Amino acid sequence: MKPVTPLRILLADDDHDDTFLFQEALAHIPMETNLTVAENGVELLRMLNGTEGKPEIIFLDMNMPVKNGLECLKEIRGLEAYKQVPIVILSTSVAQYLWESAYRSGANLYIQKPTSFNGLIEILKMCLLERAAATMPEGLEQFLITN
Repeated sequence: MKPVTPLRILLADDDHDDTFLFQEALAHIPMETNLTVAENGVELLRMLNGTEGKPEIIFLDMNMPVKNGLECLKEIRGLEAYKQVPIVILSTSVAQYLWESAYRSGANLYIQKPTSFNGLIEILKMCLLERAAATMPEGLEQFLITN
């Protein structure tokens, strides 16, 4: 029997509390995962251009210092190796100009950060178990997920 390889997840978020909650919520998902965390967009892009294993899904905080999520998204989509990797934008804001920009720039989902720990677990289940982020959305109604 072939061993199960962990799903490689890359999270870019500068908020240590949000990162901790993400890690804790991930522990409640019934699958093997391998999480790598970047504290800002510059570190994220350095990781993607490095020799570390290619992530199978990327979660990007929209509001990061140095290089924000939208800037990272545009650069990642410009890298041939990452054109098909699902990218989920996480943000406290659901300002229309932000999610429309993320949609046009190639994000798979734009998710308003949940206000509860259980909400975060449900979002991760949707993204990882149900593979909701695995394909490009056909329209904005499947793209934007709010609380």
